[in-house]
Amino acid sequence: MKSLRRYVFRDSTFFVTVVTFGRRPILLNDPKIFWKAWAGRNLDAWVILPEHFHALLRLGDESISVVMHQFKIQYYHLYRRQFGPGRVWQNRFWERVIRDQDDLNRHIDYTHYNPVHHDLVNDPFAYELSSASLWLQKRYYERDWGVRERPTFEGSFGE
Repeated sequence: MKSLRRYVFRDSTFFVTVVTFGRRPILLNDPKIFWKAWAGRNLDAWVILPEHFHALLRLGDESISVVMHQFKIQYYHLYRRQFGPGRVWQNRFWERVIRDQDDLNRHIDYTHYNPVHHDLVNDPFAYELSSASLWLQKRYYERDWGVRERPTFEGSFGE
């Protein structure tokens, strides 16, 4: 298999999508494992769905490849300890460097609307495994965002 090479972008925000092996719906079995695997790292926005997650994270001098490798390995060990053997993640992950404020806003919105998009809820703020309610408290959103009118998203988000 070819080795994937990623550019290194210092002091950047990344949008990542990570999918479970075979798209098995295992991420909701124990969501606490997700946070333990991040080892205290702050995510700017996030959503955990049954078989994938999206996150926006800011990195200083760290490589996104190293950070994601550490997360996936840590999650794998924690998950295996609790639920037994088996693959957890698909190989690799999808990432995008956020280019400007509009790009950041679009990816935050996409992340928070994702549970509605996947028919898990009708209200993005009702989904507990998302940072949407935190952004609502910060007044980034109006309370009826994503409920009254379905937003549309241009581009690729790694699903």
